[in-house]
Amino acid sequence: MERVIAFDLARLFLAPLFLAPRGIDRVDMALAGHIFADESSPHLGILPTFWGLRAYRAPEVVRMLRHVQQVWAESTPGESDTANAARFRRIVEEIRAPGALPDRPIPPPRHLTLGRKVARMIRELHATGMPLGKAVRDHVPQGSVYLNVGQLGLAVPMFFRWLEDRPDITCAMMLHDVIPLEYPDLVRPGQVEHHTQMVRTAARHADCMIFTTAYARDTVNTWLAQHDRPHLPGLVRALPLSAAFAATAQSLPELTGTRYFVVVSTVEPRKNHDLLLRVWGRLIDRLGKDAPHLVIVGSRGFDADRILTVLDERPQLRAHVHEVAGLSSDALASLMLGATALLSPTWVEGFGLPVFEANVLGTPTIASNIAAHREIARADTTLLACDDDDGWERAICAAPTARPRPRPAIPHAVTEAAYCRDLLDFIIDRAAAKSARHNAVLMPG
Repeated sequence: MERVIAFDLARLFLAPLFLAPRGIDRVDMALAGHIFADESSPHLGILPTFWGLRAYRAPEVVRMLRHVQQVWAESTPGESDTANAARFRRIVEEIRAPGALPDRPIPPPRHLTLGRKVARMIRELHATGMPLGKAVRDHVPQGSVYLNVGQLGLAVPMFFRWLEDRPDITCAMMLHDVIPLEYPDLVRPGQVEHHTQMVRTAARHADCMIFTTAYARDTVNTWLAQHDRPHLPGLVRALPLSAAFAATAQSLPELTGTRYFVVVSTVEPRKNHDLLLRVWGRLIDRLGKDAPHLVIVGSRGFDADRILTVLDERPQLRAHVHEVAGLSSDALASLMLGATALLSPTWVEGFGLPVFEANVLGTPTIASNIAAHREIARADTTLLACDDDDGWERAICAAPTARPRPRPAIPHAVTEAAYCRDLLDFIIDRAAAKSARHNAVLMPG
């Protein structure tokens, strides 16, 4: 009989709270789509609710996943979705003809208000018709695997107490990184305590761990060791290229010959947008209207208003620095594919998904010289110190303007299918080993 996977759906259930998927959201969706390939899947979805942690059958999960794809416009080309198309076309027009736009500050990208978030969540509940579900403690089959890659909920211990009553369950978790614990000055207040509890939860309940890089493994294990779990079995597996990226055929013809650079990340201190804005100020001072364009793709996070204040203070900078949030994955992929280079000056990462995506697409990359980037960089990736303004300016000026760039062949090893296979093979093997030990205790001799 197939071993049942109890897949944590918390991150995907909260999809309507965001305009577009982030990197780990796409990975979570890929795994969910693989596990719940159709309504006959024997696996279960797990959700925390007001009436406790509940298990949902495949038909209910499949309905939810279809709704999430519609919310994010991930099941169809991004430009078929009106809101995504408007955001995408606006940013293209800003890059092509900044002088043709109205002579006024361009407002920051639209974000979801609290009211819209509530409305979107209500629509999800109505569209999916999620029922009461079943109590996980009693309805997850013997010997199942509980899988949590989204890491949401790990800071809430009560969500995992059911595992203490089910020693037959194999608990597989991914901790993306321990950045808040190692770099508390780069994160918002409260994140240190939040992440400390996440590590405690993993140390208490995990039977095995999933990591994106050896760097993430080593740093996470250092903190797990403080809770007497230093040697949990672990899989180091790079994240996959999104299927939407793999399906993107070519760069945008209308931007051919335009020198534009892309940085993809939430705007927050850790991502070091400050460096790029300083560099672009220098480029504009020196090159004027011939300065290249910078496209900031990502929502505004902690301390973003301070970081981006300079765009309001310098209209010339706003004409060359463009901010957009809410792009669908295929729109982002086509924008990245035609960029002169992908820029990632971040101070620290557990993986560095945009750098990985650009590498696979063949887009040149200029990135910070940090452990995670060194691990995933190609031979032609330019790695620079996070505070070397002069070096970044030289590298940006030296990057050749992109020609029309078709998507290269995508190696199978970086696809979502290969990732799902490797991850599931690992956790099933760990579950088999745990079941054998569990049965030996129950039936000694």
